[in-house]
Order: sequence, then structure tokens, then C-alpha cells
Amino acid sequence: MIELTFDGDVTTERQAVFERSAARWDQVVNTGFDPIDVRGATLTGVRIDVSIRPIDGANGVLGQAGPTILRQGTELPLTGIMEFDQADVVSLETGGRFEDVILHEMAHVLGFGTLWLRQNLIAGTGTMDPRFVGTSASREFADLDPQGGNAVPISNTGGAGTRESHWRELVFGDELLTGFLSGGVRPLSRLSIASFEDIGYQVDYSSADPFELPNFRNLAMMGITEAVRICDLCRMARTEPVVLGAEAG
Repeated sequence: MIELTFDGDVTTERQAVFERSAARWDQVVNTGFDPIDVRGATLTGVRIDVSIRPIDGANGVLGQAGPTILRQGTELPLTGIMEFDQADVVSLETGGRFEDVILHEMAHVLGFGTLWLRQNLIAGTGTMDPRFVGTSASREFADLDPQGGNAVPISNTGGAGTRESHWRELVFGDELLTGFLSGGVRPLSRLSIASFEDIGYQVDYSSADPFELPNFRNLAMMGITEAVRICDLCRMARTEPVVLGAEAG
């Protein structure tokens, strides 16, 4: 089970958003493990330290999210952080995007995109056609598009927090884990759930939302008409996790 700690300007209403996201991910992936002592605390599930505080004002750095300490052996997350700029959170709330951003960024704490390179799950890195090569996700992609190739297209644009750490938006449209928040409904597909199986989790495919690949008209209706656009998620920094026992100091 995901455990949350809160610091800074995290109101009761904001806490509830994080708790709903944690409950959703606990339906999808098994984040539990046998008790492990981490810096004086005994954990049996991933602990995420959440904070909302002033950073640089609206439209600057949105924040930082990712795993911080990994288990020995599996190298799955033990702890992670989700830090957000206070002014940007207000903007996301006003625009009705805050909850989807939290659900999306929590996936990165659990390893989506942030552990792929470490686990040698990317082929063609640095090219215009990088692909996620996990067996389970590749199977799900083949079901979605039998002519799409042997691996899953991942983002080939954006900064370090976006490129090669999301599904490619021009292929997957409004799926929750592309690098942009597109469309009005952002489904969590079997494809995304399969990617967590590829990085080492037990998963529940029955938790997936209905999803099919969009056609060109669908993409246009979502506002997806070009490969490079401004996006909130591009303004997130990523962590550099370490394996338990190898932390500095």
C-alpha cells in the first residue's frame, strides 16, 4: 500500500486528491513488500513524501516527482517524492487539471518512465523513434495496433522530464501517461498497466479503463495537431534514485 506524508500548503482538499490517486494506483499495482527498515522507519509499502510550497511562481518549475530509494534486488521504489510549486497548483486547480496531474506524477514515483532506462527497457534512445521494449506492454500495443511494430512508441520530444519517459502523444492521444494532458477524459489503459508488470510489479488488468488508439480526427479534436507543444508536465524535474544501502553518507 502507498503511504503518504504531507508538508507545506497541503489542505484537506488537496490531501484528498493525493489519497484518491494512491488508492487508484493501489488497485492497479501491488506496492506492498515485507517490512524493510529505511532511515529509522519500517516500511511495508511505497512511502511518498508530498509537499506544496513556493518555488518560482506560476509557469516556472512545476515541481519534482520520482522515486528516491529503491529496494535491493528488485530495484523497485521504497520511497519517493512529489513536490509542487504553490502558485502552479492553484493554476492547475483553477483549470480542473490538478487531479489528473497528481495521478500522472504518482505513476512516475512508482517507476513509470523513471526506471525504464535503468532496466534497459528502451530501444533507440536518442533517435526520433525510441521504443519501450517490455514484453507485456509490447503485447498490449500489438493488440491495439497489429501493424505498429514490435515495441511501444515513447515520447521523442520535450525536455529531460518528458522525452523517453511517456507514451508518444501523437500515437496514444489522451491516454493518462502521455507527456501532455490532452482531451477531456484521460484513461489509464491496459498498456500502461502492462508497463508496470514489465518493471517488476504484480498488476491487476481489470483496473484498466476502456481505451483504443485515436484516429487523426480524434487527435485534432483533442487539440493534438503537432509534435511539440507547451505542456505542464514538461516542467517537472525527475529524481535520481539510489538503491537502499548505497545512499550518500
